[in-house]
This record gives sequence, C-alpha cells and structure tokens, in this order.
Amino acid sequence: MKRIIIICIGLLATITAMAQQGLNINSLFNEKLITDEWVTQELNGKTEIIVTGNKAKELGLTTYHSISVTGKAKSDRSAIERLVIKDGSQAIDKDVEYRNGQLYYGFYTLKPNKKNKRYIFYLNQNLANKSPKNIVTVIYMEGKKSPEEVKKLIRK
Repeated sequence: MKRIIIICIGLLATITAMAQQGLNINSLFNEKLITDEWVTQELNGKTEIIVTGNKAKELGLTTYHSISVTGKAKSDRSAIERLVIKDGSQAIDKDVEYRNGQLYYGFYTLKPNKKNKRYIFYLNQNLANKSPKNIVTVIYMEGKKSPEEVKKLIRK
C-alpha cells in the first residue's frame, strides 16, 4: 500500500511540474514539495502553495501553483521579474503596470494547452503605494475559468 501511495505522489508531482513546463517561471518552483492536493511549504523566506485535485476543482481550476518570496535582495526580485516578463512576452493577452521602471503587477493569459486556459499572475508588493512589503508573488494557474473569473479568484 505504501508503494502505491508513493507512486501516486510521484505522478502528481510529475503532472504539476509539467503544467509549467516550457515556461521560464518553472525554475522558481520546487516540485519536490508536492505531497498532497493542498500543500503549503515555507523554506528560507519562500512560501509555496500548490493546489491540485478536488481542492483545485473547488476553485474551478486544475492547477494553482504560487510562490511568494520574502526579504530577497533587489537583484533576486529583478531576476524573478525577468522570468515573468519573458513568459509574458508570449502571452496572448496581458494587463501590466510598471512603477519606477519595474514591473509592479502583471496578469498574463498564455496560449491554452489542449484542455485548459493558462495564466500567470505577478505582484511586487515592494512597489505598493500603501504599506509596501518586501514580497514578490508569482502564481501559475490552469483551468476552464475566464481571465475575469481568475482575477476575481486572485482578489479573494
């Protein structure tokens, strides 16, 4: 029985890793953290949330994978920003805002895969006008939801 559980966890890790495959932001995520349908892992100023399976279906998605990086140097935030901008350059639609020459907010609609729509959301809270925080967040999502529905979900 343990062997079957380990195999299922491995398959789930592979499926979630494949979701971002081919994207530059894939290098931000650590697929080894996947252990269940809903995972929150904190490590070295990095919080990763992965939602798949029934929990993702409750959100109307097939994949929700986010990473928030806290307290990193400006060079680290810039590196993350560059990865997002590279992927965003291939987007079929985008809503972005720059502040002080840096990407503050980005919502990118990527080319859909065979079954699902795909989105990347980016927020550099260090550039917020009110109560700036030293946090950069990147979220990758897949599912049937429209861009408007996904934006509402993010705002919750």
